[in-house]
Amino acid sequence: MKEITRQLKIIKLRKALVKAREEYHSFMRVRELKNINASCRLVLMMLRLENNLIEAANALERLVKKS
Repeated sequence: MKEITRQLKIIKLRKALVKAREEYHSFMRVRELKNINASCRLVLMMLRLENNLIEAANALERLVKKS
């Protein structure tokens, strides 16, 4: 039962990682032509999305290494 729960958590974290990666890359593609650093709000959005991506990757890595 523990292994099933662990596998479900891994699947959930992988989906979260894919979502965070898609959001980040989508934002960066849209903002590619504009100067992101010119707007404080855009910089904050970029940093938030980068943080989401890093947290999702780290959470997945911790769970996978736990085994």
